[in-house]
Amino acid sequence: MLSKIIPIKYEWDVVKIRSKVREVTKDLGFDELEQSRIVQSVSELARNVVHHAEEGVVLVEEVHEGDQKGIRIVVQDFGPGIEDLDQVIKRSESPASTEGYGLRQVRELMDDFTIRAVEGKGTCVEVRKWLDVSTVESEE
Repeated sequence: MLSKIIPIKYEWDVVKIRSKVREVTKDLGFDELEQSRIVQSVSELARNVVHHAEEGVVLVEEVHEGDQKGIRIVVQDFGPGIEDLDQVIKRSESPASTEGYGLRQVRELMDDFTIRAVEGKGTCVEVRKWLDVSTVESEE
C-alpha cells in the first residue's frame, strides 16, 4: 500500500506536495478532473499550514474500505491551532463569508472531510476521495 509523509514549512513545499499528490492520484487511476480536485484541495490545506502555522506534515496514502479504493490525505500542522473551530466552520458554510472559504472549497471537492484543532498544539485535517469504480471498469 502506497504511503508518503511530506514535511511542509515553506511556500515551495506546496509545489512539491502538489506534484507528489498528482503522481499518486494518477497511479491510483483517478481521471484528470479528479486529480485536479484532489491537488487543489491539498494545495489549499498546505498553504494554510505555511500561512497560519509555519510548519507541519502531509500524509498521503492509498486506502481501501470494503470494495472501495481511494486516497487519504492528512494535513497536520504544529501551529497555534484554531481558537474557535466551531465558529470558523460555521462561517465557512456561509456563502457570504470569505473566512474559511478554503475549508469550504476542500469540503466540496473531497468525499470525506474531518478537522480537529487543539489550541496551542495545532490543527489536523483529514480528507478522502474515493475512486469511481464504474469509471475504472469502463476504461478497462
